[in-house]
Amino acid sequence: MGDRNSIMRKSPGQAEMPRGLIGRLLGRIMAWHNGLDSEWTVRLLHIGNDEQILEVGFGPGAAIESLVKLHPSVQIAGIDHSEAMLDAASSRNRDAIVAGNVILQLGSVENLPFVNSTFDKAFSIHCIYFWEKPVQGLRELYRVLKPGGRLAITVRDKNREAYQAFRPEKLEQMLHRAGFTTVEIAANGVSAHPLICAVGTK
Repeated sequence: MGDRNSIMRKSPGQAEMPRGLIGRLLGRIMAWHNGLDSEWTVRLLHIGNDEQILEVGFGPGAAIESLVKLHPSVQIAGIDHSEAMLDAASSRNRDAIVAGNVILQLGSVENLPFVNSTFDKAFSIHCIYFWEKPVQGLRELYRVLKPGGRLAITVRDKNREAYQAFRPEKLEQMLHRAGFTTVEIAANGVSAHPLICAVGTK
């Protein structure tokens, strides 16, 4: 925790776009630090066998690695805009990529490279803070979800200014603006830092 905060103070841009040696180091810390957050988020989606899953902002690929172990029959796609994280996640998930269960690529949430109604479930953890146009990104996620598909957006429940735009009521409003008909808000106070997850259904 202290190491991560030290890195972020010295290189705040690394959170948005990890790069170079510091970015790879941050990726390792993120994989450890966000493990419980990922597990909690994935549980809220109730993922079933043979489903198509999308993660936006996969970072070092730890959540995808866990998903493959828990649900070996699912197909997982991932989008991230950091080459350092693409390299790290590809290395971590090499066997699943070779087997054809995982596809990772560079991309932006505001312009997802998938046709309409591709995925059963989608999720993004601690990333929406960095999206240039959050509602547009949510609309893109809505577009690529199948009817009845579910999207989980997890954020930290903190009072600092950077998190105020993503308070539960504001997340709910953004998901409704993006087209989601039903939005549920879940809270998790067990983590090292309290979390909020907004789950929208198409």
